[in-house]
Amino acid sequence: MNPITLLIVSAALAMGAKPQANDPVIGHVLGEPVHASQIQGANQAERADSLRNAVVSPAIKAYLEPHRSEWSLSEDEIASITRSYKALVSCKPELNLQPMEPPFDRIFAAMVGGGTKIQRFIYLNHGGGRLLFQQAGMEAFDATRTLVLQLEREGKFGLSDPRDRELALRYWTRENQTLLDDPGPDEAFKLDSVIDECPGG
Repeated sequence: MNPITLLIVSAALAMGAKPQANDPVIGHVLGEPVHASQIQGANQAERADSLRNAVVSPAIKAYLEPHRSEWSLSEDEIASITRSYKALVSCKPELNLQPMEPPFDRIFAAMVGGGTKIQRFIYLNHGGGRLLFQQAGMEAFDATRTLVLQLEREGKFGLSDPRDRELALRYWTRENQTLLDDPGPDEAFKLDSVIDECPGG
């Protein structure tokens, strides 16, 4: 699953955590305090994930929601993805793929194609830039970093301790040697490439 999709799913879980009594406030997101007890993790990597889930994820989700019509899959796109998957089941039995029947075929299409549409939307609206290849598809790495830093500047989220901020944003601010040059949105975010093609397809 695409990282942005994972962030959005994780946001719902993080927002559901209840602060404890005498629990210090360590930050804020969308006008609500974030308490120390909401952040988990036995090491820095786990704490970084927890911080992102608590403050960055809800801010991205809130930003995307008003633009849903711009990144939601159309009926034609859903149909195309489900057809490609059914063809793949038939032409590559060695993969042992399970047939996808309604309504799960639509859920599957939204899962594999929705992330690509979101990445394309972020790319187009936040300066394009380099990409990061993920198992679920291309990630608009530079554009997402631009969006995250913009949301922070606008006060959509914030962390009081600079060390927590560094951890939360490290995914986007560290040097990454695996980034790919920008090939343009039509090449980077092709919905017809989210499912492996059959020979001759």
